[in-house]
Amino acid sequence: MKNGEKDQMSREEQELSNLCRLIKEYVKKDDWAACMEEIPQYMEMYPDSAVPHNLMGIVLEKQGKHPEAMKHFRAAWSLDSTFVPANRNMDAYSIYDRKGEVEPAYTMEDCMPKREPGIVQKTSFFLKSLLTVHQKKAGAA
Repeated sequence: MKNGEKDQMSREEQELSNLCRLIKEYVKKDDWAACMEEIPQYMEMYPDSAVPHNLMGIVLEKQGKHPEAMKHFRAAWSLDSTFVPANRNMDAYSIYDRKGEVEPAYTMEDCMPKREPGIVQKTSFFLKSLLTVHQKKAGAA
């Protein structure tokens, strides 16, 4: 890969990352007009990118336009079948009897499992607290 291509690719990734953050904020505010103004511009600028289609799917799903949203998730998947957020959204929103609100995946970070303390961390904390109590009792004697 040539240096110019590498710079171009990183610029594209940066712009699409910024778009994801922007659309996420617009969705929080229910600013559908702003979403519908921004996303098509990026679809035109980056016709081979799955990102704008995934974002459009999220926006349409949030508006209750499920069939249209699924079309955009599928378009994102067909542009890049390795784009995890589109695959995750397609799976999450296609469940017929889902309960509760689905957290959409804008980026890969949204697809990462939430870090909760595992058994090792919990056990370590428990053992440290026992040691602390034991040391306090030994110091008092």
